[in-house]
Amino acid sequence: MSYDGTPIQGRTAGPPVERNYHALRHVRVLRWTFRRAGTESVICELALTGTDREYELRVPATWNPTGVAVERFDDALSAFQRHAMIERTLLDEGWLLDEFESERLTFH
Repeated sequence: MSYDGTPIQGRTAGPPVERNYHALRHVRVLRWTFRRAGTESVICELALTGTDREYELRVPATWNPTGVAVERFDDALSAFQRHAMIERTLLDEGWLLDEFESERLTFH
């Protein structure tokens, strides 16, 4: 079909392509807040990346055994295992889990 909707000779048109330019994406972010001495805090976050292919763990580099602030994992189990390792280190250093949040973020 041409732009005005009339058929073009010799061509068959397939079904129209549905385009949703305003599609919303939702991502769940898990957030752990650890506190020590009432004033210090460390926040760890775990979420899927924008492509939904990897899990991203964010934690201050000083508390991550790898020394980086952001790590990406191919599967949830590996990401949770790293988080558990970091949490164990924090607890051993006198930090306490103060808050856990599960937040749904919307992207346009």
